[in-house]
Amino acid sequence: MKSILTMAWTAEDPSAFDLAAKLAKSFGARLVGLEPPSYGVMSMAWADAGMGAPIGGGLAEDAEERQRVAAVKQAFEMRASGLTAEWRAADDSGPTAIGIIGRAYDLIVMPQPGALPKMPESVFETALFDSGRPVLVVPPRFSGTVGKKVLFAWNGSTESARAISLAMPVMGRAESIDVLSVDGAMVPGPSSAEIADSLRSHGLNVTSQHVKPGTRTAGQTIVDTAIAGGCDLIVKGAYTQSRLRQMIFGGMTRHLILHSPMPVLFSY
Repeated sequence: MKSILTMAWTAEDPSAFDLAAKLAKSFGARLVGLEPPSYGVMSMAWADAGMGAPIGGGLAEDAEERQRVAAVKQAFEMRASGLTAEWRAADDSGPTAIGIIGRAYDLIVMPQPGALPKMPESVFETALFDSGRPVLVVPPRFSGTVGKKVLFAWNGSTESARAISLAMPVMGRAESIDVLSVDGAMVPGPSSAEIADSLRSHGLNVTSQHVKPGTRTAGQTIVDTAIAGGCDLIVKGAYTQSRLRQMIFGGMTRHLILHSPMPVLFSY
């Protein structure tokens, strides 16, 4: 991994910058901070995502916007000190910028999205779907590092298989990897034990388990298992179900996007 693109939504939540800088130092990678889109440009995206943001009133004044971006830039520069790093202003100030620019980087690191004042889900989604790169989502106030003990959430899908390749730079350094499948949340495909065998052929320390969720959702089962196993990172192939279905009925991917207490590395 030689290049990392990162974005924070506000200077009050610099966790994505913190973790991106740690990874850049560990991998000897170039770190690039991307200017976040303005509240004005994002107002329509918030409405489309059901975030309830106002349109045509109540948006931040230009001076306040400049202050927000300046504070985010300063937070990045503080954490990038001593690294090969630069700040980049988006040529396109809309929510699609990170997905387009992100195609040139090995990894994208972003804050956990959600309802205001968090970053809108639409920004995460364009990074995931438009870049073709893995996206590491960092929950608020996370101050650790990742990759020592990894839980790989396997559901038999093409998306999960692709995640193996995209996450290999991180998983290849892990002390241990647990491949987890959840009963009732699988599609036709290899078992978690078969995937563990495949990963072990790369010289990795891998275990596998297939668990019954009981009364829990599949997403919560993944989180609970990761916590119980002392993991610091979840790896997940995103959206085996459609995004619309997950927004209406819920789903494993969306639960992890919005509620995981530890970083999650997504690919699509």
